[in-house]
Amino acid sequence: MRKLLLLTIVFSLIFSLQAATSRAQEQYNEDELISLASDISFAKAINALQVMSEKYEDKKIVNLSSYSGPIAIPLNFVYWKQALHILVEHHDLVMQELPGAYKISDPEEPKMEKSDIDIDAKQVRISSIFFKTDASVSKGLGIDWSAIYSGEVNISSAEFSGGSNITDAILEASTTTNQEIGGYSIDINALLRILESHQKGSVIARPSVTVLSSKTGYIQVGEDFSVKTTDEAGNTTDEFFQTGIIMNVTPTVVEENGQEAIHLQASVEKSSASPGDISTIILKSQSETEVLLYDGEQTVIGGLYDTDIVKTRSGIPLLKDLPWWFFGIRYLTGYTNSEKKVREMIIVLKAEIIDRVSDRVKNKMSTEEEIKNIREDHQKAEELFN
Repeated sequence: MRKLLLLTIVFSLIFSLQAATSRAQEQYNEDELISLASDISFAKAINALQVMSEKYEDKKIVNLSSYSGPIAIPLNFVYWKQALHILVEHHDLVMQELPGAYKISDPEEPKMEKSDIDIDAKQVRISSIFFKTDASVSKGLGIDWSAIYSGEVNISSAEFSGGSNITDAILEASTTTNQEIGGYSIDINALLRILESHQKGSVIARPSVTVLSSKTGYIQVGEDFSVKTTDEAGNTTDEFFQTGIIMNVTPTVVEENGQEAIHLQASVEKSSASPGDISTIILKSQSETEVLLYDGEQTVIGGLYDTDIVKTRSGIPLLKDLPWWFFGIRYLTGYTNSEKKVREMIIVLKAEIIDRVSDRVKNKMSTEEEIKNIREDHQKAEELFN
C-alpha cells in the first residue's frame, strides 16, 4: 500500500512538471525558449542569451563578472529571460537592468562588521604628483630621480647642459653641495617648479588618497573603454578595460622602540588605447616599488616613458601649403620636419601618518573648550567695562 502511494505521488509530480512545461511553451513562442547543457561555459551561455535579448528586447547583456566556469545546471525549454535570472542567482551574481542592456557583475564585497573596525586604527595619507618631462632634459641636467633622500634629489653638475636660465635657477635653489658625486642637492618640489616654469615639464595630476594601515588604496586618472569581441558562435560582446594612470598603494605603519615608520608598497601603470583597423592595441608600462619611509617622507617612481612624433611644415607662407596636385609647388617651396620626443613620467609619493580618531576628537574638544573660555572671558570683560 505504501509503495503504491509513493508511486502515485512520483507520477503526480512528473505530470505536474510536464504540465508546467507545456504551459510555459504555450505562454511563450517556441523561439523564445532555450535549452542549455550543464557543462556549457557561463560566457557561452550568456552569449546565447544575448542573441535572444537583442532580438526580442533590443538589449545587450554585458557580462562584467569574474565567473568563467560551467553553468552547472541544465536548462530545458526555459524562457530566455527566466533562464538569465536562474543563471545569475545560481552563481550568486548581481544583475542590473539598464535602459539598453542587462549588466551582470560580481556582488559587492561585504562591509566590515562593527566589531572589525578599530576606532584607534592608524591611517596614512598618500599624496602624489604626476609630472611629465622630456627625457633629454633629465639626462642633460644629470638628474638622478632614484637618489632621493629627505625630500631632496641629486643633480650632477658634470652633465649640466641646455639653457643657462634653468641651470642658474637650479644652482640658486640648491641647498647643499655633494662632494662625493660632484653635484648638488635640491628640494624635489622646487626642482619640479623650476622645470615647469621653464616649460620643460608639466604637472598632469595631484591625486591623493587616505587609507587604513595595511589596506590598499586605488587611484585612476584616465578612462575605461570597451572592445567588441566575437565568439565562435558569432555573438558580439563588450569587454571593458581600464586605461590611464592607475596606482595601487598599500601603506603599513610599523613601530619599533617608540618610533613609527611607513612600509609602502606601490605599483603604477601608465596605459593608453590605440584603436586600429583590425584590433585595439593597449600600450602599457608598469613600475613597482617597496620602500620604508618616515612620516612625511617622499619617494619617486620613474622609468615610465612614451614617445611623441611631432611633424612641422616650414617654408614660404601659403605656397608651402598648396595641395600636392598643384604642379608640385609645395615640394619646391617647403619641407616637412619630423621630431621624435621621448617623455618620462615621474611620480612623487608622499606618505603621512594621520592622527588617530580618538586623538582628533580630544583635540577638537580642547579647541572648543578654549573657544568657550575665550568667549566667557570676553563677556566678563564687557560686563566689567559697562
